[in-house]
Amino acid sequence: MQTPGNYGRALGYLIAVLGFVVIGLGYNGIAGSLLDTRAQLPYLISGGFLGLAVVIFGVGLIVNSSAREDRSRLEGVMLQLLEAQQASSGTRVPADANGLFAAGAASYHRPDCRLVDGREEVTYVTAGEAASRSLSPCRVCKPEAAAVS
Repeated sequence: MQTPGNYGRALGYLIAVLGFVVIGLGYNGIAGSLLDTRAQLPYLISGGFLGLAVVIFGVGLIVNSSAREDRSRLEGVMLQLLEAQQASSGTRVPADANGLFAAGAASYHRPDCRLVDGREEVTYVTAGEAASRSLSPCRVCKPEAAAVS
């Protein structure tokens, strides 16, 4: 399927080829007037410089089209990564988190604490388990004290 970027690239190739044709016509005009150097100047300006400018413009269209296509592909990949990250971060907390705490290495947290949000290695423990492990309460979320039941 043709995308707008492909049309820009095709137009760029067409314009670049047209520039080479203009250069060729200018060279043909210069070759026809080899004896009179004053007659060569209009051919040099119209064929050489104008043709070169048209070729550069065509190449610019090709490069711009390629950059747009690359940016479009990159945006698609970034959206996929964002969707995957959002889908994976929303499933960490158990459905019934009442009475559970997120256990870290040395402290325990509320299940919605920002320090454990999105971490894969989080385990959930009861208040008794947190106390038996001698875990201290988080200083950020300040969960209620875990007492041994």
